[in-house]
Amino acid sequence: MSMKLNLILKRKRQELHLTQEQLAEKLFVSLKTVSNWETGKTFPDIESLIKLAQLYHLSLDKLLVEGSDIVKDIEKKTRLTSLKKYMWGPNILNLILIIMVSQQQFLGRLSLLSTVLLLISIALNGITLIYFSKEIRYEENQQEIHKSFNKLTIRLLIFTIIFIGAIIIGYFIR
Repeated sequence: MSMKLNLILKRKRQELHLTQEQLAEKLFVSLKTVSNWETGKTFPDIESLIKLAQLYHLSLDKLLVEGSDIVKDIEKKTRLTSLKKYMWGPNILNLILIIMVSQQQFLGRLSLLSTVLLLISIALNGITLIYFSKEIRYEENQQEIHKSFNKLTIRLLIFTIIFIGAIIIGYFIR
């Protein structure tokens, strides 16, 4: 009969006559973190899981099999980290492109074709950012739909204002 990971962690801690505070000190985590593990609110990260396996004299395989949700959680966190890294490139590139378009009076006038290509690049990067934002929200799956919709709407509005401002500044202010 399999037991949930949070119950295994709590039972093993009690068998060793440790308080949550003592365990937290041994693992260099907060008391709240240990409490969250034992109530099933969160899972230990892989480093803490290894320390727990050693402390409780359990095989890591047993802990991972018993708490199969933890494997899913680790995979989810890894994917989220990866997706968030992909957000940096288009954000930085858009910033550079917007500066190039909006600061033509200082950087030098661009041809109409170059400006149009830069604006298209900004728009395509915007689409890429929307895609990755959607993927991140899907992976997190913790926020309400309205909250994430409002954040996306605000981001798109800010992007649109900056985009239009860049065009106006680049062409009409000389």
